[in-house]
Amino acid sequence: MSFNLSWQLIAASLLFFLSVKYVTGRRAKLPPGPSRLPLLGSLHKLPPSSVQKKFLEWGQEYGSDIIYVKLLRKRTIVLNTIEAARDLLDKRSAKYSDRPSMILHSDMIGQEAALVSMPYGDRFRRHRKWMYDGVGNKDKLRSYQDLQREGVNNLLRNLLNDPHEFLDHVHLYFANIMLQITYGRRVTSLQDELVQAGERSVEGANGLGGPGAQLVDLGFPLLQHIPSWFPGAQFKRDALRVREYVRIWKNLGYDLLAAEMATDTAVPCIYTSILAEFGGSPPSDVLDDVKGLPPLNVYGAGVETSRGTLSTWFLHLVRNPHMLCKAQEEIDRVIGNARLPEFGDRESLPYLNALLEETYRWSPILPNAVPHRVTVDDQYRGYDIPAGSTVIANTWAMTRDTRFYTDPEEFRPERFIVPDEKKDELLMPSSFVFGFGRRVCPGQALADPSLWLAMANIVALFDIKKAVDKAGNEITPPIVFLPGFTSQPAPFTCQVIPRSEKAAAMIAQLDV
Repeated sequence: MSFNLSWQLIAASLLFFLSVKYVTGRRAKLPPGPSRLPLLGSLHKLPPSSVQKKFLEWGQEYGSDIIYVKLLRKRTIVLNTIEAARDLLDKRSAKYSDRPSMILHSDMIGQEAALVSMPYGDRFRRHRKWMYDGVGNKDKLRSYQDLQREGVNNLLRNLLNDPHEFLDHVHLYFANIMLQITYGRRVTSLQDELVQAGERSVEGANGLGGPGAQLVDLGFPLLQHIPSWFPGAQFKRDALRVREYVRIWKNLGYDLLAAEMATDTAVPCIYTSILAEFGGSPPSDVLDDVKGLPPLNVYGAGVETSRGTLSTWFLHLVRNPHMLCKAQEEIDRVIGNARLPEFGDRESLPYLNALLEETYRWSPILPNAVPHRVTVDDQYRGYDIPAGSTVIANTWAMTRDTRFYTDPEEFRPERFIVPDEKKDELLMPSSFVFGFGRRVCPGQALADPSLWLAMANIVALFDIKKAVDKAGNEITPPIVFLPGFTSQPAPFTCQVIPRSEKAAAMIAQLDV
């Protein structure tokens, strides 16, 4: 080798080293965001509730729809617009389909089999296939229509007989559908043992806060190992209590189905289909997944979200009686009063569809969706997005985007009724409130028509009016939502009254 060539190789090696050092050692150009303190990051600047509003405020303050927030040791990227969410979570889903650490909800309380918190990988894909086979494919969905119709009939009968408990009837409507689909079990009361076990688990988990929002999830995983008697370890004691609820819930459903299958009395359902894959006896390495999928992913996810949406719809109709009248006029004109609305009527009832879309928009059931996690370093609009960052799609901010929704705080269904040539300009909330990319809710195709059918039949047969106090004064229910992972209205009162004697008689004659 010549002297000159040797020096050329040395120089080239040095340049390569320096270039690698520059690329790997340069300071990341992160999206703009609030100032940070050592250790705390920006955690001290977040309010105890409605963090989605603060995220939007920061986006407006820093002039960017993508912002960076450090929460203790957790790097967080917040996406405040539909474009940013679709660019990253949909178009780059291979990078953005993981979940951040959710130790409290997964490991500590026994919800490892919940799709909502499961890391992306083979296990997730197996569960996703089970969910698609159970509630996602068209043949299955068609087979559930009689079950949904029966559920609506029960809901109508309950509203007629005991209108004051309308929120409980809404809850039972979805619980009955989900339990029949998952366990083949028809329920007529919220006191059913499976419903009670599910509610203890769901309420207990919600009481611990949203997934990924606890100290143990924000960069301090060792906290899960501290003794429950240790000062400040109330979260550990609460987690142990909820873990027992979840254990009972999973085993109860599994044991009931196993006993029925042993005596050939089991009704075909998601559970029987999954068990059939394993000849009725799943191996030990997937047993917990099999036990957990029906309660955690079908019942747990479906009931909580759907009842919140329908309860919010009730709240807005009580406060806006002219909207109910307009929906009733549409149904009377299109369907008449000789029969009840069916799935095939949906395209002919644009105002009713607009009411549902506006309910999705005005109060998205998951205001911050469920956080994603980016698995590799990425760049977007000139910003660096470090691998391992939590990525939050601020669904609430998207529903307040004035480019698509003028006067966004107003509940106005008419915004979704436009001439055919302008429909492509609409941003339909149903296209994003169920999630993004490979993490989109697998039960959307079941939940949406179940909501619509209930709304259409209630509108056809009932008036929904403000309750009155002892002096005869109308009570306008306030718009108050409970703290928690999902957006649930605080309990409120109203009058649910049959529109006519004919309507009451029609309800009394329904098959249930």
